[in-house]
Amino acid sequence: MTGQAVKGIDHAVVVVADIEAARATYAKLGFQVQPRGFHTRLGTANHLMIFGDTYFELIGLVEANPFNAERRAWLERFGGGLANVALRTDGADLAHAGWTAAGLQPDPVLEFARAVDVAGKPEQAAFRTVRLATNRAKLLGFFVCEHRTPQFVYRPEWAAHANGVTGLAGATVIAEDPATDEAYVRKVFGDIAVRYDGDDLVVDSGCTPIRYLTRDRFLVRYPGIVPQRADDHPALLSFRVADAARTATVLRDSGVAYVPAPDGRVVVPAAAAGGVSIEFRKG
Repeated sequence: MTGQAVKGIDHAVVVVADIEAARATYAKLGFQVQPRGFHTRLGTANHLMIFGDTYFELIGLVEANPFNAERRAWLERFGGGLANVALRTDGADLAHAGWTAAGLQPDPVLEFARAVDVAGKPEQAAFRTVRLATNRAKLLGFFVCEHRTPQFVYRPEWAAHANGVTGLAGATVIAEDPATDEAYVRKVFGDIAVRYDGDDLVVDSGCTPIRYLTRDRFLVRYPGIVPQRADDHPALLSFRVADAARTATVLRDSGVAYVPAPDGRVVVPAAAAGGVSIEFRKG
């Protein structure tokens, strides 16, 4: 099989204790939140926010089973927030082979589906994923997601958001030592995708970079935003918008607290966004 094993972020996953409350929160933030879906095999329920070729997923646990044991333990330990990101791939088997060769001990390819309603017709959105449950990152978790039926996920009518979001723009991880997971991410993404920007570690295999920085650097980059947790953790998701001023107006009209940055970025603190800070920036 030819192609690229990892191609940047496909979607970001925020695990929540109360999925209905999280849905209401993100609707208030100006997202068009899709109706609840269920992963029958995984024992989870979700709400999606679809963009052009990326999306954002809220996941809640509805039935304990072996497939969600890791997420249950994570939720019990941290109470929710950004847990991991799914990576785009040209094929789950390709990613599995590459990660095996890198010594990451990936899980077997997992196939599953969830029901979706497309223009009033029931369909099944099908996926093949590869997880890294044995050899895990210390900070932000990764898995690859192959879409078998992208036409049932990336619907243009689902990608219109009042806040003007057009796509994911990246993630930010707080780490006392930004190099904590450097060796690991080099195996996940390949050396070509990993670089340093000053003291920050940046991983970029697409157009959605992941930045690892210290808490002090985070506070400089995001003045007025206090991280929800005191330890190292995935702290912030960035979204591209056409007009950040319009986004600010939507938030203000909804009564959402936000912090405007001098360069026009708009940042919502984690306490108002389900455990992960949200950055809206023009792009």
